[in-house]
Amino acid sequence: MLKTTSKTGKNAFSLRFDDLDQNCLSELSSNEASEIIGGFTVNNDSGSTKSFYTFGQFVQPKRQVLQPEQSGNYNGEYILYSSSRTTFEPTLSDKLAPTDIVSFRLEGDTVDLLQK
Repeated sequence: MLKTTSKTGKNAFSLRFDDLDQNCLSELSSNEASEIIGGFTVNNDSGSTKSFYTFGQFVQPKRQVLQPEQSGNYNGEYILYSSSRTTFEPTLSDKLAPTDIVSFRLEGDTVDLLQK
C-alpha cells in the first residue's frame, strides 16, 4: 500500500512503498504521456523558417517558430499557418491527435502540411 507522510510547518513530502501493489503502477498511454512531453509532432521540411500557431479546445493560441530541419512537440488540436510562401494565406489543419506527426513541405510557392 502506498503511504504518504508530511510534517506540519515544513515544505516536505515523502512517499514509501510498504507493499508493492502492481495495480497501483501502470505505464502511461501515449495520450497521457503527450500531456507531459507535448502533443503532436511538427517537422519543418520546407527549407525555410516556418511560423505557425497551435491551439485547441483547452489550449490558448500560441505562436511557434521552427527553423529548417527542426521538429517540436506541441499541445493543442490544430495548426494555423500560411499556405503561401509569397503572400499571407491562412490555412487551418485538420484536427490533430496527440500522437500525430505532421510536416511542412514546400511545393513551388505553396506550403503544405502533410500528415505521416
